[in-house]
Parts: sequence; structure tokens; C-alpha cells
Amino acid sequence: MTVLTVASFLFGLVIFISVLRANQGEVPSVLGYSVLRLQTGSMEPEYRTGSIIITKRVDVSDLEKGDVISFYSTSLDISDRVNTHRVVDIIYNQSGNREFVTKGDANELQDETPVLASRVIGKVIFDLGVVSGSVLGMLQNPKVIFFLIIVPLIIITFSEAVNLVNIIMNKDGDSEEENSDESGRKNKNKNSD
Repeated sequence: MTVLTVASFLFGLVIFISVLRANQGEVPSVLGYSVLRLQTGSMEPEYRTGSIIITKRVDVSDLEKGDVISFYSTSLDISDRVNTHRVVDIIYNQSGNREFVTKGDANELQDETPVLASRVIGKVIFDLGVVSGSVLGMLQNPKVIFFLIIVPLIIITFSEAVNLVNIIMNKDGDSEEENSDESGRKNKNKNSD
């Protein structure tokens, strides 16, 4: 139980630090992975509105046509917001840098501006589905967070603290018993002389 608690604490700490280190307007990333929630139906039917997706930071030279990527948009209507669309073409600009032409599966037209390699957040590697999106939406409620995360965390921490105190007390008790056993043996040896 203690190992699980320590591992959970360290995992939570890594996520917490990663979120804090993310610049404002930047998607937090833990070991190159980001969790995003799809806000629109532009990628339906493969990715439904409200689905939670996991993206992985990749070398942009490994991206191919057909890959679904999340990126910071340069389109006028959603500039600098996160967008997730499919790569439909790869072009090279005048500087020789790769740019990605993207399009939502449900959209008739491709996106108005190509995505610069520097604006790619990552490639979508997993879809957790709409149910996970509903759960995440529920977890954004501070009261739910308090009862589902904070209260159990306090209980676990208190329980582990009690266990630690018991272990320390038992070690002290064992030491005292060993000392009293030794002094009893010494006294017995003196008396028998």
C-alpha cells in the first residue's frame, strides 16, 4: 500500500509541476503527452464532440498524410487556439520548412492556413471517447473535485501517517524489549556466578 501511495503521489506531483510550468495559453505536457478535449464536431465520426484524446509530441519530420494532429491554429476565427485536424497534404514553404495542410473530417473545405511545424502540439495516438469527456466535464466542478480527489487524498495521507507512526512505535518497542532481554540475561549471568 505504501509503494502505491508513493507512486501515486509522485505521478500527481509530476503532472502538477508540468501544468504549472506550462506557459499561459500553452497545452500542458507530461513526458511529451497531452490530454485534450474536442470542442467541436469537425473530426466526426472518428472523433466525436466532447471526446478526450491523447496526443504525443513527435518529430514533425515523421508526420505523414492521414495523421491526425493537434496544433495552435493560425486561422483568423480561432487564432492561437488548439485545433485537431487530419493532415491532408505536406508542403514546403519558401524557406524549405515543412507545413501541414489540414482539414477536419466533417468539414467540406481544408483549413485556410497551413500549420507551421513549430505550432504542432502532437499526433493523436488515442481516443478515450465521449464518456471520458463527460467525466472530465464533471471533474471541472470544484465540489466534485473536493469530494472525489481531495477528501480521499486526505484520508489516504492520514492513514499512511498512522501506519508510519505504528511502524516507528513498534521498532522502538522491539528495541526496548531487546534491551530488557539483554539486561535480564546479564543479571541472570551475574547471579549464577
